[in-house]
Amino acid sequence: MHYFWRYMRKYGIIISVMFVLAGCGRTEMNRLRSIEKNLDDNPAEAGVRLDSIDYASLKGKSLALYSILRTQSDYYCGRPVLSDSLARVSTDYWGSRKKGHYPAMSWLSLGYAYSNMKKDPEAIYALLKAKELFTDTLSFKYLGALDLLGRHYNNRGLYDDAISTYRDCRRLYEKRADRRMVSLTDYNTGVSYFGKKDYARAKSIFERLLTDRYLDAASRNSCYLYLSHIENGLHGKEGGEKELELANMYLSGCNDEQGRVPGYAIKGIALYYLHENDSAFVYLEKAHRLSDDLNTKILAVKGLEWVATQMKQYQSAWNAEILNKQYQEQLNKMSNQSEITQIQLQHNDEMQSQRYRSKVSRIVLISISLIIILIAAAIIVTIQRDRNREAYYIKKYDDLVQKKMEEKAQSKDNHLTEACNAFRTGIAFNLINDVALQKRSFRQEERDVVVHDINLYFANPIASLREEAGRIGQQDINLIFCTLLGLDQDVTADIMCTSRSNMRSIKSRLKSKISAESFSLYFKE
Repeated sequence: MHYFWRYMRKYGIIISVMFVLAGCGRTEMNRLRSIEKNLDDNPAEAGVRLDSIDYASLKGKSLALYSILRTQSDYYCGRPVLSDSLARVSTDYWGSRKKGHYPAMSWLSLGYAYSNMKKDPEAIYALLKAKELFTDTLSFKYLGALDLLGRHYNNRGLYDDAISTYRDCRRLYEKRADRRMVSLTDYNTGVSYFGKKDYARAKSIFERLLTDRYLDAASRNSCYLYLSHIENGLHGKEGGEKELELANMYLSGCNDEQGRVPGYAIKGIALYYLHENDSAFVYLEKAHRLSDDLNTKILAVKGLEWVATQMKQYQSAWNAEILNKQYQEQLNKMSNQSEITQIQLQHNDEMQSQRYRSKVSRIVLISISLIIILIAAAIIVTIQRDRNREAYYIKKYDDLVQKKMEEKAQSKDNHLTEACNAFRTGIAFNLINDVALQKRSFRQEERDVVVHDINLYFANPIASLREEAGRIGQQDINLIFCTLLGLDQDVTADIMCTSRSNMRSIKSRLKSKISAESFSLYFKE
């Protein structure tokens, strides 16, 4: 008991601190999840509650969830986003390998950040990743991602992609029986067809939406503006009166001054068609001066050029033409960016797929390598054990054979005969017979055994040969004693690791190295 209390006094403080830290982590996570539940209903209040959290103290999952909530709160409240670093905390934590709520939300938050920063290509890529990772395709978050994706497609002139995205969006809103969002999606689809210059489909959608009670008033009023543009695109001068009527209906229903600017431009064009040049000039000049939209500026300066030419103000017409060329160059540059966007998206997807395949390949390769290493280690241990055992018996046998050989007569003939007989009782000769019966070539370790036994059993004749001819090598020795043992040329060539034709060359050179008496002794020709 004494040791127990001493242990508790020593480590009690550390254990207490660990429990406190764990409790704080759980408390912060609970606060973040509570904020998450109320974020969609009241993003401003969620932002205030997030301000009260110590961002620097968060780690891991808590930090990743905070980055999602902070980014979405700022996006919903219209706060400027200057960097994607905070949103990337969540994508780095959850990644994109598995589908799930938080992985999808992390990429959606990154898409919000890029959308706020007006980076269309990056926003499109992030929203596509979010779209892939959502499991609940009927949730408002998923449908919001599709809607935002369609808007960025339109921004970059990818109208077919936008139409396809809005088609999927409409189908899901119909499943939810959300008539208001179905109507708004139809409106966005009409905008995409208008951008694509498919005026017939765009006109049918906007005319139908004029009487749609589910569409919000601002979007319904914008239908007049698009219809006036369509009249201009389809009929030109012949549609001037209808175009003016639609433009006036749009302007009468628009309370936002900045929103009225496109209406000024299209009304100025309609007045030009009706030969009311003074009024047309006023509206077109005002539209050009107040507009931030490139297409509206192009429409306005084009109208100013026409009006100035008709009024014979050629310098003003020339100035308008120069401005028109500048705006067209900017528009063409954006059109080229559309192609670049497609290339970037394709490249990013390929890189993601390639990194995933590369990671899987590395894991498989490492696993296979470990298995091979384990198998090789087991084989090496077994072979080494057998070799040690074999070496022990070979040494014993070599000692016995050497002792008996030393007791034999010293004449060359008797000595060679005894050595041959001793070899034929040895391991190497049995090995040669086994290889011949199995009709296969020698392995390296088997050749080593044969060469070892030749050097062992014919030690004295080899010593005599080396005294007689110092230039004699191991190949010469192998050829001499394999022939003396009666081994055929194929086996001899295999043991020597050479060809039959090369054996003849070795034998021919051997004649010049040793005496004729010795040569005739070893080669009975």
